[in-house]
Amino acid sequence: MHDPLNYRQEINRKFIHLASSCIPFMLWYFGKDVFLPWAIACAIILPILDYGRRHNIFLRYVYTKLFTGFTRPIEKSILSGASWVIIGSAITIYIFNEKSAIIGLLVLSIADSAAAIIGIKIGKTKLFSKSLEGSAAFYITAAIIVFSLSPAVFYINLLAVSAATVVELFSTPRLNDNLLIPIVTALILSIGGVG
Repeated sequence: MHDPLNYRQEINRKFIHLASSCIPFMLWYFGKDVFLPWAIACAIILPILDYGRRHNIFLRYVYTKLFTGFTRPIEKSILSGASWVIIGSAITIYIFNEKSAIIGLLVLSIADSAAAIIGIKIGKTKLFSKSLEGSAAFYITAAIIVFSLSPAVFYINLLAVSAATVVELFSTPRLNDNLLIPIVTALILSIGGVG
């Protein structure tokens, strides 16, 4: 619950976050060999533009006009969540097999959105810097995704869901869950034989 936006702003922000679910779908449709160069290019260009908005008047103007309503206050001085999503996506796609990467990226885009929306709307029980209700929403959503798509044995899937939930719970703006959730999820699934 660091630097919270109001509920309407968070809904708008998470709508964009949900739109990042197009990344695993494009990976599935085009395949790793075709999609990876595009993901890497975006993971280089977007953070450069994101960083540049702090130093270039034109980029700052464009960013302010288009994204101020979605940006948390702390993101004015660090990379935005969108940059971390594309960096985490590119790293996950590069390192892991398609199946594990797709599942990890779906957990990021869908479960992380559910956690924020539920946590802000009905979260009452503080759990570290988040809410118990938001973390429960993340866990349940991640479990549905992982257990529906992963052929791994039960305990591997359970470990992947639990680890992703812990990452989301303890993330900070500087130790960004958009980077770590897909990597941790895909790592555990890959080790568990998903491929």
